[in-house]
Amino acid sequence: MAILTPDKITTLGSVIVKEYLLTKHNPNHIAMPTVSMAGKVIGVTIHNTDRIKTAAGTTPAEQYTRATVNGNMKDVRVQYYTDSICSWQNLPLDLSGWHAADGSGNGNRRTIAIECIMNGSGDAEDKKAENNAARLAAALLKQYGLGINHLYTHTHWLNVRDGKKGTVDQLNTMHNRYKMCPAYILPHWTAFKAKVQKYMREGTNMAQKPSTANTGSTGAPAVRYDWKRGQKVQLYKGKTQLFANESAKTPSSYLYPGTYYIYDGKCCKNGRYRITTRAEYCGKTPAGKYVTGYVSVDNFREV
Repeated sequence: MAILTPDKITTLGSVIVKEYLLTKHNPNHIAMPTVSMAGKVIGVTIHNTDRIKTAAGTTPAEQYTRATVNGNMKDVRVQYYTDSICSWQNLPLDLSGWHAADGSGNGNRRTIAIECIMNGSGDAEDKKAENNAARLAAALLKQYGLGINHLYTHTHWLNVRDGKKGTVDQLNTMHNRYKMCPAYILPHWTAFKAKVQKYMREGTNMAQKPSTANTGSTGAPAVRYDWKRGQKVQLYKGKTQLFANESAKTPSSYLYPGTYYIYDGKCCKNGRYRITTRAEYCGKTPAGKYVTGYVSVDNFREV
């Protein structure tokens, strides 16, 4: 698979963010989370993943994104992979990830995940990657109006899952036999947390601003996962894939720009909703008689 080209390049907290959302790019039909975090985000979770060798012209964050698209990351889905150069955004911020090993707990369902790519040597690349993760975390916490005690470790959610009690920081660093993560940051977690707080106080840039290196954003509306039964939506793209079911890999037909209705408000596998042609058809059974088909969420615009 060729090196990926981001849909757009922005900056957040002075960190270059290359957006390549799996909700838009899923050629291998890897399983995707479907639970919305809209209005529910309670913090940022920090992880470490190992630095890997990369080919010329790319970075570890791009390669981890590519590995996810290929299915090589198994069921790990995170919002950001961050290295010493930049960060690659894989999921919309209002979509939950799979990263905390706590199932439907608050780690997966209510926090934004940053995978900081390091090798634990403490070399220049490690320090730059960690600094980028700190800046990004600070900007996200400010963006959501959250304080420093909403900064979590992967291990925090494992300890919560296992029924352990304590303060946020106690749970962040308390030993867990399953996994201690972020492995390379945990030994100096207090210093890392202080760095994040410092960037928050300095007024880290919260807004994601288009870069001069913009690679051609389509101007499409933000992807949403909270469509309600009966909601009127518009298909705004020139040609929209219509699927026969939630798992179909190839479309059964195509739809063109027009107005439809959300049949039952249930986000199905692969981020698809059932749609119908008339408001009075919503929720009516048998579904096969009234449902037009399944459409991916990135095709909808609210009317």
